[in-house]
Amino acid sequence: MGEDWRLTGQEFSLVGRPLRRARWVPCRPGGDHDHCEFCWAEISDDRTGHADVAEAWVTADDNRTWICPSCFDDFCARFRWVIVD
Repeated sequence: MGEDWRLTGQEFSLVGRPLRRARWVPCRPGGDHDHCEFCWAEISDDRTGHADVAEAWVTADDNRTWICPSCFDDFCARFRWVIVD
């Protein structure tokens, strides 16, 4: 069985990072969505009408990297994320 297609080097920036569950908000002015760092699912609020999810996991130290709930479940143990409130 091969490596998961969603793994593309994220271990260099995401191992041990603090994450928090949050409703999506733009991290840059004018942004209307972000993508899951692993599967590229669209994460947005209801404005776009085509987002896969509106609530996901985001890096708590900079609020810039989003991870969808499915990828969070699949990779939480492997990446040893620290969950914060």
